Parts: sequence; C-alpha cells; structure tokens
Amino acid sequence: MRRYVFFLLILVSMVAFSFDAKSIIIVPEKPYFTVDVWLNKPEGSVYEVGERMEIFVKSSKDAYILVYDINAQGKVTLIFPNKYESDNFVRANEIKKIPSKSTYSLRVSPPYGKEYIQVIASARPIPIFNQLKELGTAQAFPTLSDNVEEYVQNKLKPYLSDEWVSDLTYFYVGRAPAFGTLIVDSTPPGMTVYIDGSYKGKTPVTVSVDEGTHYVTVYFENYTFYKEVYVERDKTVKVTATLPLAQLSLSSSPSGASVYLNGVYQGKTPLTLNLSPGNYTVTFRKEGYREETRNITLSAGETRSVYVALKPSQSSLKLRTDPSGVDVYINGRYVGTTDQNGLNLILDPGTYEIKLEKEGYETDRFTVNLAPGEEKEIFRRLERKVVFSEVRIETDPSRAAIYLNGYYHGETPITLYVQVGTYEITIVKPGYRTIVKTITFDDEEEYFKFIMNKIE
Repeated sequence: MRRYVFFLLILVSMVAFSFDAKSIIIVPEKPYFTVDVWLNKPEGSVYEVGERMEIFVKSSKDAYILVYDINAQGKVTLIFPNKYESDNFVRANEIKKIPSKSTYSLRVSPPYGKEYIQVIASARPIPIFNQLKELGTAQAFPTLSDNVEEYVQNKLKPYLSDEWVSDLTYFYVGRAPAFGTLIVDSTPPGMTVYIDGSYKGKTPVTVSVDEGTHYVTVYFENYTFYKEVYVERDKTVKVTATLPLAQLSLSSSPSGASVYLNGVYQGKTPLTLNLSPGNYTVTFRKEGYREETRNITLSAGETRSVYVALKPSQSSLKLRTDPSGVDVYINGRYVGTTDQNGLNLILDPGTYEIKLEKEGYETDRFTVNLAPGEEKEIFRRLERKVVFSEVRIETDPSRAAIYLNGYYHGETPITLYVQVGTYEITIVKPGYRTIVKTITFDDEEEYFKFIMNKIE
C-alpha cells in the first residue's frame, strides 16, 4: 500500500512573522458541551523536525469536528477532515485518533517556535464545516490562510453558530521556552476554566505555561470572567474569579411567611438576602395559606424583588362517575379523566362550573361551591346517548313487509331511522319464502337488499 507523509508547518518563507495569540483563541459564549484535543506527547512538549505526531480528540457529545494547525509564522493548515479520512463525525466520549489509517502520517517540520493544534466541534454540520470538509477531501492538507489573525477573526469565527465548542493545545518545534505556573481559582469553586482557548477543567486549576502573556476565561452559568496575565520564568501567578453577590428582597401579603431557599429556611417576610449568582427555588409558607414557589435566576450584582400574594388554603374535590373514563372540565378547562377511583382535585375556595363528557353519553353539567379547606366528594351517573342509524331496505320483488324485533314497520322499499343496536329483521311476502336475519346497525347510513325466493 502506498504511504503518504504530511509534514506539519512547511516553511514557505524565511521572513519572521509574529501574531497575537489572543487573536486565535476561539471560545463560545456558552460551552454547550466539551471537546478535548491532545497529542502523543504532553502539552508544551518539544518535537524535533521530522518527528512523528499523533492527534487525539474526544467530544462529550456526538459532533462534527474540524482540526487545523497554526505554525509559528501564522500559517493555518487544515489537518482533518482530509483526503485520506473524510468522515469528521465522532461519537460522544469516543477517542478519535488522527491519523487513524496507515495510508498517511503526520511529521513535524520547521519553522521553529510555538505551534498550535485547534479543534472545533459542532452538534450539527453547519455550512462552514461542510465547506472546509469539501476543501480538505479535495486537496491534501490545504493551506487555509497565511495570516491566522485575519482568518480566525474574519473567515471562521463569524460563521460558527448554534451549539459549538473548541479546544486548543500547543507544542514547540526544536526548542522549549521557559515555564512558569498559573493557578486559576474561583469563589464559589467548580467554575469552567479555559486558558488560551483550551479547556482545563473546573476550578481550582493549576497548569504549567510558557513564559509570556496568557488569557484566562472562566464560566459559571450566566457569569463570564476574563483576564490577561503575564507569567514569568519559574514564577507562579494566581487568578481568582469571584462572582459579585446578588441581592434578593422577599415580601408577602400577609407578611410573616416563612421563606425557604432551595429547601433551607432563611427567615420570615419581609426579608433581604445577599446571594451568589445562580438558580434558586424560593418557597413561601404560612399556616392557613397555600404554599407559593418561585424559580428565579440571579445574575452577578443583580438586585431583585419578589412579592407574593398568599392565597387561603385550598379545598379538595373528589369526583366519581359511572361509567369511569369521563373527561372533566372545570370552568371550561380540561383537568383530567376519572378512573375506577374517581378524580381528585385541589382547588381554591369558590364556585365552579363542572362539565362531564364521555363519548356515547350525554354531557352532564352542574355547579359546585367549595368553602376554604373543605373536602367534598360528588358522584354522578351519566346517561347513555341515544344514537340513530338511517337504514334503507329494498327487496326483489318489492312490497315485502318489514318487521324489526317482531314489530311491523312497513313495506319495501323503505327507509327507517332506528336506534343503533342489534335487531332481528323479518321480511314477509305472500308466495315467497320468509327471510329472518340478525343485523347490527351502526352509527352510519346502512343499505340492505334482499332477494326473495318463491315458494315452490
């Protein structure tokens, strides 16, 4: 089998080129899921020219991926999908190895310096993915741009949409720089951390980084913290993201209601609380009144007021019906269907219009008055609805007498309107054999024609 070797970072010019690392960082406004990219050496390792490289990608969700390389001169090269591997769909939590086929390999080449491998994952194949896939499968590792800043900011980032995430790793060609330590922490802990566009986990995070400027992004629900930091050789820099507290004022009518925040008692209304941003369930309880619950989301530094008008304790109504399976409407709104045990309803005190409906039965309407805290049970029997069928009976010859269940109804041809059901029909004509049949009439138009046989 023929084997191809692709050298990463082909030197196209000896002219020095530098770019602002900040310009190549791509992070979504909200990380919908995570994608990780790593190499066959630890992040920040040195690769010698000609050394083999392998790339690994894992997404936490089924996704389509793009992988490209940014060399020290700012040249952007599409690595995956490519001419030898065109399927860029990956399954959730499965590791994708590039290359995964023996038909080609990836090897490092000049220029020397810091090199980036970036992956972008999208939950669906958005147009920019389809365009780059067509390009990558038509050419062998095409150059996307010689100016990474212009490409990423103007030709890639504006066209990323819907649920997408990214990750970035780096290595060095030929020689390694000096390193320091970067610690990212937060209050509260557990926030999502990206450093230089690369996902690093949840706070607190400690990483070794090369000497220079680095870009820290921290996410926590609707809060985003960003900071640029300079890390010196053999020094440690700590960055802490602290969410500004939100203020929540709670009141009720009547006052004196007990307040529970995510199930924990906080005090009685009126009440003011200073809270971390996030999602909360606020519950108001007062004896003799119905419990009230509000779900709220507080942003960093927000001031929010919540007022509730407490309602008297509710009443209960149990409806039992014969037959069961009856649809129940209260004040015109469907509230449920009775079963063998009936239907239990919790209602505010007051007067209600009740309607009971079931196919094949007459609609039942009545009024119910409920006092505060009252428990009432009502039984209703629905009457069957009378349904008629239009029946046309003809005979050959005509003028035969028609009897239904022994009752004379006239001579053929004849049209009858009879209640739906099963009947014994008798057809009599002098000189012909009498016809007796059992027939079921359905809720529709029926037509019957009988051939009379003469008596021999």
